[in-house]
Amino acid sequence: MDNFTELEYRGLNILDEISTVELAIDWEFQRIHVLDTNKVVEPEYHFSTKSYQLSEGFFKMIDVLNDKHFLTLHCDEVIQNEYSGYTWYFYGSRNYILKYEKSNIFEVEKMDQLNEEKIKNHYLYTKYIDKLQSSGIKLF
Repeated sequence: MDNFTELEYRGLNILDEISTVELAIDWEFQRIHVLDTNKVVEPEYHFSTKSYQLSEGFFKMIDVLNDKHFLTLHCDEVIQNEYSGYTWYFYGSRNYILKYEKSNIFEVEKMDQLNEEKIKNHYLYTKYIDKLQSSGIKLF
């Protein structure tokens, strides 16, 4: 996992406080890992549809990345919606990891049920799992 580009994004959380989100981008496999413990960009659950949807904060972050042409710098082809050409993993305030892929959001694994095999099989970013574990969330 050494071929990641890491960066930070600052945005407003649900309490209108400025919070930091960490991103780790794997250009080769087009995966973006998002560590968001303050609900800045993580998907929102809509009870009426019983599904997750990308949040307003996520689209604001995408606008910033697009304005800087960050997501298109490493692509050979133009992607209609730059964010949809990637698989997104969200680590953070919930007890499970969410995955956005091909316009669908679903739960990958509960945090307390992770083990090394599941981490490898789901291509999870161990640095973010370690950070969550060190912050007091019991994972193993």
